Amino acid sequence: MKEICVVVDMINGFINEGPLADKSIQAIVPETIKTIQRHLDEGKDVLSFQDTHTMDSLEFKSYPPHCLKDTTESDLIPELKPFEDRMIKVEKDTTNGFFAPGFQSYLSNNPDLEEVTVVGCCTDICVLQFTQSLKTYTQTIGKDVNIKVVQAAVDTFDAPNHDKKSYHDQALSLMRNAGIELI
Repeated sequence: MKEICVVVDMINGFINEGPLADKSIQAIVPETIKTIQRHLDEGKDVLSFQDTHTMDSLEFKSYPPHCLKDTTESDLIPELKPFEDRMIKVEKDTTNGFFAPGFQSYLSNNPDLEEVTVVGCCTDICVLQFTQSLKTYTQTIGKDVNIKVVQAAVDTFDAPNHDKKSYHDQALSLMRNAGIELI
């Protein structure tokens, strides 16, 4: 059975620095590391989505400029650097990594994919969009792929008009209702 762990945006620009960083997301790092290490120890692929933008990114119509290419904001957080050489890096220029060319290539090259375990941030944006798109895609092509989200390894940010707990809980509920397994 082909399995993969997908690490969503565990980069400095969402945790350590920049206009969208929330240091409280650090709380998921230990469980994220455990999940990555388990997959690597079992010889399974680990793919890392990394928000990587240019200044003309259309995403900046909705969010302030962040995670610019070749800046430390788009780099993995220091705690995940030891795994970097063993992960498949996929740069993305939108909130939804499913459509990133690197992920589409991975899907094409791994038709035997049966299970996807997801960790990372932000629960209500990038994680939610990716998992729902992947679920819709697999259902559309008639392939039963088990998509799991590690609840202790996903989180979102707190900001004015964005209550962390409410948005996080709502996103988990939406994923569960879509048939995504919460573990």
